[in-house]
Amino acid sequence: MTAPKNNIEEGKPRVSLLPLDILTKYIVPAYEEGVQKYARESWRGGFKTSIMIDAALRHIIAFYYHKEDIDSDSPVGKHHLAGAVFSLLSLLHSL
Repeated sequence: MTAPKNNIEEGKPRVSLLPLDILTKYIVPAYEEGVQKYARESWRGGFKTSIMIDAALRHIIAFYYHKEDIDSDSPVGKHHLAGAVFSLLSLLHSL
């Protein structure tokens, strides 16, 4: 016999599907960099779409075309793909 909760599909988000190891290793440092450069959770203030698209594309270009993994301008050694993900997540939050 199992707990009754196991038999109910609650329709809640399945957060366990997120790759927490990747988020911790790569995305959290991108957010920590924002704390150092600006302020904690400053991204919640919203961004212009063009600013975040430009930032994401710069990171993608650096990674893909210039074969750079780590952003040389980053005080925390942020991966370029993490910078792109941060930019896109911030843009999603701004919608």
